[in-house]
Amino acid sequence: MGRLVLVILLVSVGVTGATTGWCADRGKNGKIVFFANLTGVNQIYTINPDGTDLFQVTDLPPASDPFALAPDFSPDGKRIVFPHDMTGALELYVINANGTGLTQVTHDGTLHAVPHWSPDGTHFVFATPGETGLAAVIATVAADGSDRKELTSPYWDSLGAEYTQDGKHIVFISQLDGLVAALWIMDDDGKHQRRLTEPEVEAGAPDVSPDGRHVVFYNHQNTQKPTSIFSMNLDGSGLTRLTGPGHMDTLPAYSPDGTRILYMSDRLSPGSFDTFIMDADGSHKKRLIVGAIAPNWGTKPME
Repeated sequence: MGRLVLVILLVSVGVTGATTGWCADRGKNGKIVFFANLTGVNQIYTINPDGTDLFQVTDLPPASDPFALAPDFSPDGKRIVFPHDMTGALELYVINANGTGLTQVTHDGTLHAVPHWSPDGTHFVFATPGETGLAAVIATVAADGSDRKELTSPYWDSLGAEYTQDGKHIVFISQLDGLVAALWIMDDDGKHQRRLTEPEVEAGAPDVSPDGRHVVFYNHQNTQKPTSIFSMNLDGSGLTRLTGPGHMDTLPAYSPDGTRILYMSDRLSPGSFDTFIMDADGSHKKRLIVGAIAPNWGTKPME
């Protein structure tokens, strides 16, 4: 599936019933979800932002695919989507945040990597092998597993897709135009694809801010260079560096209120990754969870 997928693998190693009306205040920060090997097998966990109340969400068999278990909270903060290869293929699953209601969403026997919910909770966007089998493409599927659509070229690797907050666009990383990696944006149906970052940035793993105005990502995707976290306006202007050079800082994710950013880094554990937290302007960095992979911050559900 190409260099784009292989580098994400190296960095990451270590549903039914959706509705369009979410009962949640998206400005309130809820639990953080991640996966980690705390018991000999990778499982999904949640934790409070202050590091308390660690809870094991899944109790699943070991996964062989490094993409497995990368989680994403639903817009209402009540459910989690993730991929797992327990059936032999990396299918999508949804589980309630309290560990109940495990449901397999896709059943087509193909790879589904790095899923993210649409803002209205009706669809997932993810990466999958394209029709040629030569590259990873961005695809969407309804939350009940129907209406699968492939949106990007089957000849250039694309990955790391996420909806904008209005649900009208998708931001993703791609090797389109023969670049090492760049940040792109397109309509939610795949039309009007436009590159946002200059080639030398080699952008990867975007996350759109809750207000829909900014995107955070890391540089030097698909290279051996140390990576740093950057932010910019959603139109590609205002590029700002948030973490310093010399470390592997990757997979950033905004808090629901937009004031904080989670990210992974090896700065205190050379050779392995921990989850860190910082203010949205790059200040007040600190390690939050040792060994936590692919962190994502959920909205606090309404009672």
